[in-house]
Amino acid sequence: MAAVVQADPVIVPARPRSVLAAIVVAITLAALGAGFGAVLGWVGAPGLPDDDAAVAIVAPAVPVGADGTAASVTVAGRMPELFGYEHPGGAWTWLVGDTGYIGGAVWLTTPGGDDPATLVRTIGDALASGGWQVTGDVVARKGAWRLRVYPWTDGSVVLELGRARPGRVGPLALAGYLAGLAVGWAGGRRFAGGPTPARVAGWAGVALLLPGTVLTTIALIPPQPDAIWGAYLLVVVRLLSTAGLALLAGAVALAATTRVRRKVRRWRS
Repeated sequence: MAAVVQADPVIVPARPRSVLAAIVVAITLAALGAGFGAVLGWVGAPGLPDDDAAVAIVAPAVPVGADGTAASVTVAGRMPELFGYEHPGGAWTWLVGDTGYIGGAVWLTTPGGDDPATLVRTIGDALASGGWQVTGDVVARKGAWRLRVYPWTDGSVVLELGRARPGRVGPLALAGYLAGLAVGWAGGRRFAGGPTPARVAGWAGVALLLPGTVLTTIALIPPQPDAIWGAYLLVVVRLLSTAGLALLAGAVALAATTRVRRKVRRWRS
């Protein structure tokens, strides 16, 4: 009879497990750190101008009519918050999230005439002549302000005046990312091992944060959005991220409590 040969089970050594755990936790905390650093970068951004000041900023770029009269520029709406949901739906939106997470702005409109697209290009040329830095699709920046010009469905032209992204946002986001990597690498190896309550809570938190981690990491690739942390606040992702952060905090608290108890036992013995 042929002998039955039973293969030994494949066991992943402890060190590769700890390294893998450190990498996963490091990437998770790096994305969180980048978002936090970007938030800090926006602290101190100026408030939006009032209606008269907003009109005064954009009006020089709007061409006069054929009869020599100045074109009408009207304030259509504003969102004074630094960032927020475009269509807040109350407590449900703040719990689950939404897709319209944008920067605060003042929306102004002017008649588009017979060809709104041509008017948009004309305004873009006027902005460039006025010292604004204009990029494609007529997005302009000058000092503390960013101006986006685009045609609307009713034939008018919209001038969206918002805050320009501060130059410190990128460096602080990078610093937060590197800090998250370092903290995750140093503490992530503790996630390897048997299923203790702290490890179970920690891995559950990492899993729930995964969508936000992936989307935020992608957002770090230029051109970056103004709100690098915005992916954590998207619909459903916000709920998952909130639960994930709570579980991670619980895991840290459980691990710290367990460590303190062990030290107390050793001291008593």
